[in-house]
Amino acid sequence: MRRNVPAHPRDTIINKRQTINMKPGIFVTTLEDAGFSPFMGIPCSVLKPLLDYIADGNCSTRNYLCSSEGDAMGLAAGFSLSGKLPVVYMQNDGYGNAINPLSSLLLLYKLPVLLLISWRGEPGAKDAPQHAVMGSVILSLLDTFEIPYIVLDNEERNLKDSVTRAKNHCMAESKPFAFVIRKGYFDRYNASISQSNTMLNRRLEYIRLLSAKLQPNDVLLGTTGFAGREMYQIVTHKGKFYMMGSMGCLASLGLAIALEQPDKRIILLDGDGAILMKMGALATVGYHRPGNLIHICFDNRSYESTGGQPTLSTTVDLIAVAKACGYLTGHNIKTTGKFEEIWNNEAKYPKPLFLHIEISPGTEWELARPSISPEEMRDCFRAFLQ
Repeated sequence: MRRNVPAHPRDTIINKRQTINMKPGIFVTTLEDAGFSPFMGIPCSVLKPLLDYIADGNCSTRNYLCSSEGDAMGLAAGFSLSGKLPVVYMQNDGYGNAINPLSSLLLLYKLPVLLLISWRGEPGAKDAPQHAVMGSVILSLLDTFEIPYIVLDNEERNLKDSVTRAKNHCMAESKPFAFVIRKGYFDRYNASISQSNTMLNRRLEYIRLLSAKLQPNDVLLGTTGFAGREMYQIVTHKGKFYMMGSMGCLASLGLAIALEQPDKRIILLDGDGAILMKMGALATVGYHRPGNLIHICFDNRSYESTGGQPTLSTTVDLIAVAKACGYLTGHNIKTTGKFEEIWNNEAKYPKPLFLHIEISPGTEWELARPSISPEEMRDCFRAFLQ
């Protein structure tokens, strides 16, 4: 039996739904008072109030932006080696990205870290389809890696006890501990309004323009999040596919289809956060150099679908990266007029072609998700390709 933790982590699950939500300030202060700091990770909408509270400068703890959950785990290992008790936040789907550094770095070297894992796709709770698999197994995965966890309830007095247990485990065992956080755990927090560049067009305007210019044989692929959801709702073209989940994998998915369908024009609708998460995929595309691939990156400098938290794209020249990886052509676009000019002449540009489109955040209110199942979407797309 582990010392200072429950005999079995599952005993700490609170099955009843809470009516009083946790104040982000109380949560952060409780962690800080116990010595947990700094924070780092990839945002989830469940964690939005917490991250907004920290971003507004309401506490002394630092929050380090990362490009992937694996990146955050490596960062946490460095802080842990430096004597800190770091906090890594992630969506439970992102736990897959964290597994390698978790197993071969943090667990191997016995480095303590507190994991804040949102529970998307919790059995019995309504959520997007892409969360169903991980939602059903996340607790078992934590058990598999022998990481004790607590599914938090909303009582402040219970939070203090949970944080004490987490710290005691981290200090005694020198290993990670996890808090699993349900949807609706945090109370709302009114964040300061950030000033975005409203002079730029929104992604919807470009997708509508593109939809009118598609050819019957074109293949249109949309990344997870608002880009894919907008594409699926707006575009009526039969050769479309919305990649739910799998953030960062669109370039790899599109590359395989481009190589197998050389007679078709393959168009990718990607986002800055997704590209940064698995930027090495650009090198794979550049190495194989499909002559029919057009890679569009909509860059609003934020994780818009999780609440607008900033990405790292402001310090990255994505066109230079794409060209360095082997893309033959790249263009920066800030207006719909420039987009039309390039698109009307796209045949003359060597491919793979990378189009970096700077956009203003914003989408349609309550943007709907696809009404068909992932399996139906798969079958429709396969039929089109064949």
